[in-house]
Amino acid sequence: MTFRPLSQRAKHRLEIAAGLLRGMGQKVDFPPDQFYDGVQQILSTLTDQQRVTLKELTDWVEDYDRGSGAPSGRTDSA
Repeated sequence: MTFRPLSQRAKHRLEIAAGLLRGMGQKVDFPPDQFYDGVQQILSTLTDQQRVTLKELTDWVEDYDRGSGAPSGRTDSA
């Protein structure tokens, strides 16, 4: 399966998602030239709820990596 070209941000988000998937016990083991297509293939097999959960976690990690201090949608300082 071939997907459209990816931006740097999209690649970073797929790398984050791959790490989270590994943490959930999913095997994410692809040759470097097939990594992004492989992760997208795994994502296409998830249930809607799994995709929503993974997206929320990916958003949080991306925000954290940027040093924003608070996950998306969160405005308090707690």
